[in-house]
Amino acid sequence: MLKKPKGTLVALGCGECRKDADILKSLLQETGKLIPKVCVFTLGADKPEQTEREYKDLFRGLGVDDISVINFKVHTEADTEENLEKVKQANIIIFANGSQLKLSSLLGGTHLIARIKKRYYNERDFVVIGVNSGAAVLANTMIISCNSNDPMLKGELQITNGLNLVSDVFIDTHFTERGKFGCLIQTVAFNPAVLGIGLSDDTAIVIKNDEIEVIGLGLVVLVDGTCIKYTDVSEIRHGEPITVEGVKLHFLSAGKRFSIDKKEIHASSKESIENNMSSVSEFI
Repeated sequence: MLKKPKGTLVALGCGECRKDADILKSLLQETGKLIPKVCVFTLGADKPEQTEREYKDLFRGLGVDDISVINFKVHTEADTEENLEKVKQANIIIFANGSQLKLSSLLGGTHLIARIKKRYYNERDFVVIGVNSGAAVLANTMIISCNSNDPMLKGELQITNGLNLVSDVFIDTHFTERGKFGCLIQTVAFNPAVLGIGLSDDTAIVIKNDEIEVIGLGLVVLVDGTCIKYTDVSEIRHGEPITVEGVKLHFLSAGKRFSIDKKEIHASSKESIENNMSSVSEFI
């Protein structure tokens, strides 16, 4: 039986990340620390210095002053004593937005990411947060390119290995805003065992104990391919449209929980809805 991680994993979809202070504030509590230490990875960002300033301003506004930053440009620069010590001391790791391919190519196979994984699997109060592209790279497989104009044409989707903090899922962001349903449908057509997760802006999922909990302002769309009856994805040529029958879609709002293993909304989420409806009926 595979070991289950004890820590908390968060995938956050940001429109303007400074608007997500409330989400980040709630995540500080997951560490169990009154004032946690934060380490931000800016190495995927187009403008790492600007990203560093924004996160320091954001967390200082939340009362957190102990903020370290990790940024490097070459794979061999990852495992410095300074970087490893920053990860050792941090209660929260954040992979900032940027290029998920930069993140995976610079961190893959390093002692640095191994230390993060070890802490995530063994420490209950350790939190790892991925923002936008940093969210996509958390999974064992990630989307690096998908033409949202023609997402259901074979060959328009490109995937590669992520950092593998969570397996059997794909994570995509700006999902409802950019109409990216076809991208996740094609991913689950390729492998129905993998759950597609689409995050709206200003919305996050907290993954803990094999469950997803939604927080924030928008929707999370889950694409479940385990009930696919038919697809011609292995038969058609590149550039031809894909046929898929039997894909399930789940739409979750804030406070709802979903079992990754059972592929269903948690009973307590449904019960809260039923209780609210009963209260409304009694009031009427």
